[in-house]
Amino acid sequence: MIPDDAFRELQVAVGEENASREPAVLDTYAWQPFLNEDPALWTPRPEAVVLPGSTDEVRAVVRVCNRHGLRFKALCTGWGVHAGPTAVGVVQVDLRRMDRILDIDEKNMIAVVEPCVSGAQLQAEAMKRGLNTHLIGAGPVCSPLASATSMHGVGHDGIYMSYSPRNLLGVEWVLPDGELLRLGSPGSGLGWFTGDGPGPSLRSIMRGASGAFGGLGIFTKCALKLFNWPGPPSLRAEGTVFDSVVEQPPNLRFYGCVFHRTHDFAEAMYALGEAEIGYLCLRVSLASFPMAMTPKLYRKIMRTKNLRAIAYEALRYPFTVLLAGDSMPELEYQEAVLREIVHGHEGIILDMQHPPLGPLLPLNLIRASLIPAAFRLGGTFCTNLDGNDALDSQMPWSEAIAEVKRPWIERGAILDDGAENPYFVPYENNTWAHCEVVHMYSVHEEKSLQALKPIAFASTLEAIERCMTPLSVLSPEVRKALSPLAGNFNRWQKGISAALDPCGAADTGLYTAERDFDTTGVDPEKVKRFERLSELLRWTDEGPPP
Repeated sequence: MIPDDAFRELQVAVGEENASREPAVLDTYAWQPFLNEDPALWTPRPEAVVLPGSTDEVRAVVRVCNRHGLRFKALCTGWGVHAGPTAVGVVQVDLRRMDRILDIDEKNMIAVVEPCVSGAQLQAEAMKRGLNTHLIGAGPVCSPLASATSMHGVGHDGIYMSYSPRNLLGVEWVLPDGELLRLGSPGSGLGWFTGDGPGPSLRSIMRGASGAFGGLGIFTKCALKLFNWPGPPSLRAEGTVFDSVVEQPPNLRFYGCVFHRTHDFAEAMYALGEAEIGYLCLRVSLASFPMAMTPKLYRKIMRTKNLRAIAYEALRYPFTVLLAGDSMPELEYQEAVLREIVHGHEGIILDMQHPPLGPLLPLNLIRASLIPAAFRLGGTFCTNLDGNDALDSQMPWSEAIAEVKRPWIERGAILDDGAENPYFVPYENNTWAHCEVVHMYSVHEEKSLQALKPIAFASTLEAIERCMTPLSVLSPEVRKALSPLAGNFNRWQKGISAALDPCGAADTGLYTAERDFDTTGVDPEKVKRFERLSELLRWTDEGPPP
């Protein structure tokens, strides 16, 4: 229970109407279904919830927590257990009142936003000005500030717009002790145009590969790079996500490109990057469309041997690409280059302009609106250690995780999605990519819940054996296992946390916490391999054991 004097100070900080410790209100924050292994489990109930409306109010809240030995955890558009407290004694700082686009600089292609501005909100305003913003794969409701400063931030448009932390051009950061820090040009009072300098950059401490998930303070403003949008100021749409009809601008073209062999797919991706074409590009199974939109039909397909073979063998290596030209001649050039690349690597091109797919694609790929449909089949899903790495590493990584999934698919514990079902997006020149292999499951079936820990363990073992350090280190078990593989990064994160947060006011449960894997249900041979490798990594870092 939060002390009365501490709660009164929180009320003074944000206004009496913007602070609550009512159990019914707190419980609405304590149940977060996504990434929750068991629907009966709730996250720890916060001690109180506050809704600050400005940077000054955020600082006041953080200082109250420091004075009274409380911890805080920020939340904006996040949905899932990662957005809630990881322990008792935490004040939930709900940033929903801070939802303004503060500036859009058309000439310099920069937007300055507050935490609860959604990707859709910023994209709609940017498109009116001939600009666009990077949207992460989690969908248009998510906060661009959060993905740029605090956690993952990858999306379909990475081939053209990179990914969230690389688009950060300045940030306002309330440190865990309540001090205010402005990084980049804003720190010198020179406007929001660069995220670094003058002087050393703190970008790697602030965000790094994955972010601190609220463990290093609260970000109240940031500037983001915008990009050219060759389409109309808005896209007229009718219907719902599943039966939408969206206008298709003549200078935007969608294509599906399919390859039968791994090598052909990878070489075509390299060539696409070298040619510098493509506005949007992603690899997901072509069966993902009926999987998300017509789940009953999908189940029938998976029970039909020949149709299943077509979806997951003959069409095994696809990518969907959007070409966008500022003129029709430019678009025609890109189309000619795409055909030469695909045909030169023994692939086929599927024209996706026409119904039924054509009208759906602008809304569901440019706007990423189809993402919630991923929950329709199983109820929820997890990813198997997503990461950014060279293309030559990501292709075998995807196949290795498919082998981890396959036994659990055969047991009926997770959805039969063909096993190798990656969300795969290339970045910039296509020499590297983001890859996460999804597995869908039901939280209402015990055999599904029993599969989660063994799948996570086996995926982590694959990462260690392949010397890969994926991004998904929000799990304390994964963090402890992978930290020795990458310069003992968590030792450094603990040191950074101690330096910036002397009172331990920030909730660091998803940033520095470590614990051992629960190996219940895990193949004993895999446990032995894991233990041997873990001992070897400790030896390499600390010298041989005494």
